[in-house]
Amino acid sequence: MVYYPPEKQFDIDRIVNQKDYPSDSDLIKKKRSKKMFSKKVITGIFVFAFFILLSSGYTVYKANSTFDKMTGEKNSVIKSLMMILPFGDNFFQILPTEDETSIIEKLKNNELDRLNFLLLGIRGVGDPNGGLLTDTIIVMSIKPQTGELALISIPRDLYINIPHRDYENKINEVYATGVIDEDWQRGLKYSKDAVSLVTGLDIHYAVSVDFKAFKEIIDILGGVTITLSRPFSETNQFEEGIIDLPAGTQNINGDTALLFARARFSSSDFDRSKRQQQLLIGVKEKAFSLGVISNPVKVISILNSLGNHVKVDAQLWELQELIGVINNIDTSKTKKRVFNTSKEGLLYSSRDSKRSYILLPEGDNFDEIQKVCQEIFN
Repeated sequence: MVYYPPEKQFDIDRIVNQKDYPSDSDLIKKKRSKKMFSKKVITGIFVFAFFILLSSGYTVYKANSTFDKMTGEKNSVIKSLMMILPFGDNFFQILPTEDETSIIEKLKNNELDRLNFLLLGIRGVGDPNGGLLTDTIIVMSIKPQTGELALISIPRDLYINIPHRDYENKINEVYATGVIDEDWQRGLKYSKDAVSLVTGLDIHYAVSVDFKAFKEIIDILGGVTITLSRPFSETNQFEEGIIDLPAGTQNINGDTALLFARARFSSSDFDRSKRQQQLLIGVKEKAFSLGVISNPVKVISILNSLGNHVKVDAQLWELQELIGVINNIDTSKTKKRVFNTSKEGLLYSSRDSKRSYILLPEGDNFDEIQKVCQEIFN
């Protein structure tokens, strides 16, 4: 016979009357409730996953469409993904050849001493006031091993032998010449050839950005921070209005940044180049901040702006490596050079056969300019 302590004695009446154990109907209700809860949880998970996949799919689609337009390639994202998959050499003949990957391979193997980008600013296709003329010509030179940065501004009025032509003209017409000959890719190629002739540097990649993209990207980034040692104003140049900035550190929006970058009537074309360099550093710092990179809304917005207004002669799989190099730049000790007509500027002003204002190199050759560009990190 089993003995139970008093507090553990079985009492059938107490169990039935006080319902210490659930009845069959209670058990059925609980099972139904759990089943309904499970269905809701599973449904919620699937709905959440669906929207994640939908947004990711849209982002991938948008990225592919954007980079196709920017690079002139088809299926940019797919090709980029293929580069990281173990398919071996030249899978389906869409992977780059050895010649095409030489720059990236040198970067990966720490064999490239300097990486040179050409940055071109244009008004934009369809602008009646010289939409394909380059208002901004900057060489961004990077030492990948150290993260050092140099910015070299080439004045748009510099008079040169136009690449692939038998005549001389201003360097700001080179990009337009290439576009007229064939397309924007030819425009970038001609521009790289011209700037290489002036600087003596190998120009590895080139990118053109029009005014619309410049403004939109800065607004998407939440503005750009600049520091002025004295107030800056331009009251006469622009139909869009005046620009009047106080001295000190401040955040400016896209419209103001564009006017700041274009203004020259109250100063000079050379001062404008210095302001453009300042803006470029500000945009780099803002674009690579965690708040932008981790925000999918901002990323998609930037992609929307880039598609028709930015052109680059690098493919997406190359851009992935190049962005990593740019992200590691130390902008605090940036070397800056603007060639001008000052005593040390290595240029002098003149007139061409049509009496148009032009700039020529001292000594009528680019030897000294090339020396400065090649030794800028020394």
